[in-house]
Amino acid sequence: MSARAGLRGSPARWAFWAVLAGAFLLMLRLNLPGHLTVDSVLALHEGRFGVRTTWNPAFFGWLLGVLDRIHTGTALAVMLSGAVLFGAWALLPAVRGRTSWLAPVLALGLVALPQVMIYPGIVWKDVQFAVATLAGFSLLAFGVRDRLGRTPWLSLAAAALLFAAAGLLRQNGLILALPAALAIAWSRSAYKGWLRSAALAVAWLATVAALTFMLSVVAQPQGIGAPDAAGGKGLRILQNYDLAAAAALEPGRRMPYIERASPAAAAHLRAHAAEFYSPERVDKMASDERMSQLWRTVPPAVARAEWFALIRDDPALYLRARMLAFEQVFATPLIDSCLPVTVGVDGPPPTLEALKMTRRFDRNDQRLYNYATWYMETPALSHVAFAAIAAVLAVLLLLRRDPADLVIAGLLAGALGFAASFFVISIACDYRYLYLLDVAAITGLIYLAVDPRLSRR
Repeated sequence: MSARAGLRGSPARWAFWAVLAGAFLLMLRLNLPGHLTVDSVLALHEGRFGVRTTWNPAFFGWLLGVLDRIHTGTALAVMLSGAVLFGAWALLPAVRGRTSWLAPVLALGLVALPQVMIYPGIVWKDVQFAVATLAGFSLLAFGVRDRLGRTPWLSLAAAALLFAAAGLLRQNGLILALPAALAIAWSRSAYKGWLRSAALAVAWLATVAALTFMLSVVAQPQGIGAPDAAGGKGLRILQNYDLAAAAALEPGRRMPYIERASPAAAAHLRAHAAEFYSPERVDKMASDERMSQLWRTVPPAVARAEWFALIRDDPALYLRARMLAFEQVFATPLIDSCLPVTVGVDGPPPTLEALKMTRRFDRNDQRLYNYATWYMETPALSHVAFAAIAAVLAVLLLLRRDPADLVIAGLLAGALGFAASFFVISIACDYRYLYLLDVAAITGLIYLAVDPRLSRR
């Protein structure tokens, strides 16, 4: 039977699509018009009024603003996230050309997870980043699926656009483009040869870079003349956090650069860091108002020099501090403290008033939260468990090594690499930061269930 005939007549495929369609509609029914945290509310405010008031990615607010102008609120953002996520999964049977009955059965269980049934309804940049990345990899898998056929340029172009958007939603998300490009080169090498396939991958990466630049310019309310300082603010927060960790873990440690620029800041940091530092999240540092004031007396160049000195002169202490923070975000030892799920609407009262919104936590929100608690403290809400699944699936797909297998293996490897990057940048344990890892593993499970044969076609 041809792939096209299978697409029309496979009962298992139609059952799989029916499960996804039903789950998508149920997700909308349970979550519309969406759940918003402080980050979400501030981003919507930025998008609606064309201003920059936070250090979050400008693209997030811009996207919410575009959708808000079409239909006021965040309902379209929720619908878009859900459509992209379920659409990416719906494309997988077309990648394989056949569908096993294992696919709809497994999907029926997976769609019940909070990561599928609740998270697409939360207006978070982390969710939009993850679904854009999944859709990008699915389109690449579709584009390279035929070992001997031509590569559809439209799927490569659409994937490049999605990767550019994903990279603007999470600054460290652009690293996913590298395993994607490698998968393109590897999957096409048997047909085009390594030289031509590598050229194709490089051209695709250049397209992603160009689209990233263009979208970043479009997303800036101030235009090119006023560069976005969000990245610098985020880096300063990370530097302060690491310096506080070093002072807390090694009391009395000297900080020569800060001591020269602001003796009071250095003295207070040495004396009180253990009280306000927490590897769980950076927010606790704000509890010490005196330290918050003293940080302002430390010029950015001085903080940067002290941070580099910590990394250069005391790498063991730096790695210890980083490991503590990474353990919190990856293993979430106390998941209740790591915002495993959020429902309702919350934000600063003046911002909510400007948006003509009110705080919300109704009976439906309570039911959704209660549902999510069933999965807490289980492997279903564990990045460690999904990392193990992703690693095993990547090995299996590399052993089978069909062209599309290499792309999905790239997704899994990229998600693991993305999670590993938080060893360097983590400042809080929020579960959403590694949401991509969970849904990438879920995607890998669905993809293998669609065609579980471990031999090449």
